[in-house]
Amino acid sequence: MIYQKRIQLTKLALALSIALAGAPALAQNTTSAVGGRISSADGRPAAGASVQIIHTESGSVSNVVADAEGRYIARGLRTGGPYTIIITKDGVTEKREGIYLQLAETATVDATVGAPMQTVTVAGNRARSDIFSRSNMGAGTAISNTQLQIQASINRNLQDYARADPRVSQTDKERGELSVAGQNSRYNSITVDGVNVNDTFGLEASGSPTARQPISIEAIQSTQVNVANYDVTQKGYTGGNINAVTKSGTNQWKGGVYYVYRDDRLAGQRYNSANDTYSDPVPFKETTKGVWASGPLVEDKLFLYALSEETNSSRNAPDFGPIGSSNGTTVAITPAEIAAVQNIMKSQYGVNAGGLAQGGGNFVSREQMLKVDWNISDNQRANIRYQRTTQAEPQYSLFSATGLSLDSAYYSQGKQIETTVAQLFSDWTPTFSTELKASSRNYDSVPTNNTTLPTIGVQFTGAVPAGTPSGVTTGSRTINLGTDNSRHMNSLRTRTQDYYAGANWTLGDHELKFGADYQKNKIYNAFLQNVYGNYTFGCDNSLSYSFGSINCNTASQAQVEAAVLENLRTGRFTSYTLQVPAPGFTLNDAVAGFNMTNTGLFLQDTWNVNRQLTLNYGFRVDDVGVGGQPVANAKVAQAAVLVPNGRQTGGFGYNNQQTIDGTKLFQPRFGFNYNFDTPRRMQLRGGAGLFQGAAMSVWLANPFQNTGMTTQQITCSATSNTKCPPTATGTFSTDVNNQPRLGGSTPPIANVDLLDPNLKQPSIWKANLAFETELPWYGLVAGAELLYAHTKDGIYFQSLNLGTSTRTAPDGRQMFWNAGGLDANCWSVGNNSVSTKKGCTNTTKSLSNSAFGNVIKVTGTDKGETRVSTLSLSYPMTKGFGWSVAASHTYATEVSNLTSSTSGSNFNARSIYNPNEDVAANSAYLVKNRINALLNFEKAFFGTYKTRFGVFYEGRSGKPYSWTFKNDMNGDGVSGNDLLYIPKAFGSGEVVFAGDTATNHANEQRFWDVVNANKALRSAAGSVVTRYSDFSPWTNSFDLRLSQEIPGMFKRNKASISFDILNFGNLLNKKWGHINEAPFFSSGGQTRGFVDYAGLDANGHYVYAVRSSVDPLQIRQVKGESQWAAQVTVKYEF
Repeated sequence: MIYQKRIQLTKLALALSIALAGAPALAQNTTSAVGGRISSADGRPAAGASVQIIHTESGSVSNVVADAEGRYIARGLRTGGPYTIIITKDGVTEKREGIYLQLAETATVDATVGAPMQTVTVAGNRARSDIFSRSNMGAGTAISNTQLQIQASINRNLQDYARADPRVSQTDKERGELSVAGQNSRYNSITVDGVNVNDTFGLEASGSPTARQPISIEAIQSTQVNVANYDVTQKGYTGGNINAVTKSGTNQWKGGVYYVYRDDRLAGQRYNSANDTYSDPVPFKETTKGVWASGPLVEDKLFLYALSEETNSSRNAPDFGPIGSSNGTTVAITPAEIAAVQNIMKSQYGVNAGGLAQGGGNFVSREQMLKVDWNISDNQRANIRYQRTTQAEPQYSLFSATGLSLDSAYYSQGKQIETTVAQLFSDWTPTFSTELKASSRNYDSVPTNNTTLPTIGVQFTGAVPAGTPSGVTTGSRTINLGTDNSRHMNSLRTRTQDYYAGANWTLGDHELKFGADYQKNKIYNAFLQNVYGNYTFGCDNSLSYSFGSINCNTASQAQVEAAVLENLRTGRFTSYTLQVPAPGFTLNDAVAGFNMTNTGLFLQDTWNVNRQLTLNYGFRVDDVGVGGQPVANAKVAQAAVLVPNGRQTGGFGYNNQQTIDGTKLFQPRFGFNYNFDTPRRMQLRGGAGLFQGAAMSVWLANPFQNTGMTTQQITCSATSNTKCPPTATGTFSTDVNNQPRLGGSTPPIANVDLLDPNLKQPSIWKANLAFETELPWYGLVAGAELLYAHTKDGIYFQSLNLGTSTRTAPDGRQMFWNAGGLDANCWSVGNNSVSTKKGCTNTTKSLSNSAFGNVIKVTGTDKGETRVSTLSLSYPMTKGFGWSVAASHTYATEVSNLTSSTSGSNFNARSIYNPNEDVAANSAYLVKNRINALLNFEKAFFGTYKTRFGVFYEGRSGKPYSWTFKNDMNGDGVSGNDLLYIPKAFGSGEVVFAGDTATNHANEQRFWDVVNANKALRSAAGSVVTRYSDFSPWTNSFDLRLSQEIPGMFKRNKASISFDILNFGNLLNKKWGHINEAPFFSSGGQTRGFVDYAGLDANGHYVYAVRSSVDPLQIRQVKGESQWAAQVTVKYEF
């Protein structure tokens, strides 16, 4: 039986059937609803029956009357409960108690009433009802307050709970990335009380604008995950939506305090892969303390909920250190080299470069929230909420497997978010209701730098120092100091207003929903890199040193070190970038200041065709507006003029003032649910629809900043046509207001970002088909679901200043090298690196039009799709116990991984065959196979004091990565993003291996040893390895929570203590639960490599320089994501 029914009758028997079925509409909603159909004993509609819905704890009352078809519905109800429903018709009264409503749920209570009675008590399974409901059509997961209390969350955020959906995965726990069905994490939205609290500007991969969730998890009543939801009010995302609602006050004064604690003693040991050792984590401590109160200001009328919370957390520098250190990752830099750099900066320039971080700094987050609910009348209810969060987090930039940073490069990132939202719910008639909502959100993000200096990188190449452990990443290694180049001029401010007006009108078996919404976002973004200057001091073959000339690739480690330090001491830099105002402008003219608006209209009909079939169909239209235009650049709008050698003059034929203003999208949506007429519940559901999302505002802001008119770039480097000054004494300056302009005949160049005239907001088609059935054993529910998505309007980045290719490569791709870069005789192969030989200056074509720097166009694509198949088995929560397990297989493709906020970085971070190709391949966010399981247990073993136990398991495929050349293969100026070509077989002659002879094929053998040991490489023999075709290893993790309530010091008080353990398997065995992944590089994304391009031979064959080692997989542990961690929470409620 689906429901157990206890019916207490008096005087005479009657025919009564009540079916309670939770119907999660899964709308981007902040309330709940209840409705149904009332019939008389003869089966005819009980027109005129009165229905009273009472929220027991607040006394809120909603009165409705059944229409001529016997239907009633009450909307705008508080989420949660308990509710009491009283149905009265001709002296027959039914009283139903203990009803709880999920967020955005329409709970259905159908009744057949007969003779008079006193009471009817129905005990049902709400969790099972959430699955089988006639308005459950799309793909998504509802998460109740009970689950929030039972399941673990070390981070105390909604993302941890969203993992309960089998299509949702935390693809990067360090950065907080959450991918839904293989989609980019930046395409998700997070709404709380209907207000966007995600990072709408687009700087954070986590989707959150702040380091910690801006609204405390203690204030959340319930939440849901929307993957494919066909309600026409859904907007603003193409990935997934996490929707939550906050708690409200009741008629009883309540309050509580809580304290959350974790430190390094409650965390697992870090692993050093270089020497296969384990070490204790760096000491840290994190505490969260809070207080809340709720109650009636006026009984039954006015209610208050207030919360204040503060988090303090020590933030350690990333676990990277020099040779000989005990850090988790060793960088091939010696302590002596660091000391030499510090001494030179102090003695020569009077600058304290700082040291490696010792212990770290402190992260502080403070939050205040106040919410007032007002029961205006039985027909109207209103609420208003105010929330403010401020955070300051120390940042340790530029650490990596090949780089260490001194504390002059660190900064503190300050953020503040302030939201206000007001809602009014009105029942005008028993069949017509409205909702009005207005909200504002103010967001500020401003860094505070430790120093005001140019960005300085001291770079060592070639042979690694003695004592470097095996397995350490070789190649170039850099000591970073000075102000982070992205914080030279950096300030963000957004002001967002949202308005919503919607109505629901019930007409017999139809319920119409219609209305409009409007959003205005005012943006101020000052982001100018390199305005303080950005220097690299490295080894340059073209320079002479006090000890003579050297080949930086073949010289000894001591010689390279001496050359680099001499360049630093004399101020002779090997690369330099400075962004300066163009004549007639100031840097403030390059600030992006503009408005974005979105106006939406929607109409929807929900048709209850009969008791088994429900249809939902409608549409919404979105109209995008942009207030303001970038400064016009007439030169970039001119037509291109081709000149010899693949170069060009003139412009690029694009209007750089183009915006997405005026773009519109009509989005049809359809859903259905069919409940089979069988003894055990069984349903078929699904739908299809078009969804418009929102491009990160920062991508649309870049054209306002990089117009090519307001600023210019002064650059030089050892490998470009513009060489840095080769004089014995350089022009390096630590005064940010007095940076060298270099002079000479080459004028400063300008970078330009622009939008394709056909660019639109991202949009995606989604469809799902699902089947669920109750099984004949133990109340189990089995399900199968297919989800399909196809990109209608996607985004990727093209570089327009590459010009035409200079040659076709042996494998058919475009090459942009000049003659020197194509000639193997111009390449020097050394210690795990290659470079151009002294005298071979005309190598890379670099920029086609020398009057411009990088010209990057944001353009559209319709390529990319997702297919997800899911099988699930669950025992819905019954009498305090429930579990579920699901397995998903995902196929997801995309054209670009879009990992960055800047156009140049987005162009660079894609592994490519050809630079500007519109080609879809595996998504960078693909989790190919995933198994997730939850166990929930809740029981009061003594009195009313509950014991709770929750377990979450996730086993998933590793993230995809590409195999690429380590250096720039095609001459487009980007190193590490060119996909690797694999010859047909050993000895096929398609590739020449540097260092091999007719009788010695040692390097070719080393190449094939790597290829034959890897499936993705073997499969690509005779072709170019496909982007993101290889995968990191499978990973497993268990998270659990155990909590116990205990009596308080006074009557009706209680306390509780909870233990959260993340990655419990690692606690049992320190080798378990590790996340091993390919490293992420700013060029190419997540890649591995072991081959450098070293030109073409006389026959046009590739020359490969095979490195001595392959880029290793790295354990992810910057924030302890591969180790166990425990957290203790103590609460006292009164």
